[in-house]
Amino acid sequence: MNAYYQKSQHFQERLKEYACNIFKTYGRELVLRLEEYNLLQNKHNCIESSTAIGFVLEEFLVSKLEMYTHCCDAEEYRIDRFVGATASESYDCFSVKDGTKFMVNVKCEKGRAANNAVAAIQQLHRNYCLEEPQQEKSFILLKVKYEIRDAYEDSEDRRAKPRHLYIKDIETYSLEEVDFSEGHRQDNRSWSQAGAATRNNGRLQISSHFREEHKMPIEKISYKTTFAQLNALVANNKK
Repeated sequence: MNAYYQKSQHFQERLKEYACNIFKTYGRELVLRLEEYNLLQNKHNCIESSTAIGFVLEEFLVSKLEMYTHCCDAEEYRIDRFVGATASESYDCFSVKDGTKFMVNVKCEKGRAANNAVAAIQQLHRNYCLEEPQQEKSFILLKVKYEIRDAYEDSEDRRAKPRHLYIKDIETYSLEEVDFSEGHRQDNRSWSQAGAATRNNGRLQISSHFREEHKMPIEKISYKTTFAQLNALVANNKK
């Protein structure tokens, strides 16, 4: 069996366990408040249709993962975050154990909408290939699926529930499980770099269908394989 693949799968299992335990503490129901006002109370609010909720959920979960894994010495993994903003990085937090750096990118999906964007290719390549190239890495996508539920009254103990976010499910997969040898998908962002536009500013896109159609054989899953494929992807984008 592929030891690298087993390590990545084991980390993903624990990561999902940590995230599930955090959300269970709140009954999977989260109220978005500012100065005690429920920002989702009015159905015509301007937040619900924006990307704001996704950023709020990401920040909430990353902060809680750090607290959760640092409060008990018995936890198998310690989740850490950057000292500084994560906007310039391809991942939100990380954990280092047994020689492997697990890089975690938190993504949120509302209802049936898919969030297929991974990260800007240039950022991903820098974090994965250029920084600490001798450090074995595994890039993990942690997807939080949620919906917005209207206010209701709990029939069991007659408690009024405000309009809130409901966490439906949590999924993970690793970048190394996807084979890019036959191509990739990306969006068309073209921010300039040193005065010239580059396709590597585009965000890598991985849909469920793409993952299914481009599975990396388990025996070939490794940091080395994905390292080489990302290098080739970036080089091809420059042609």
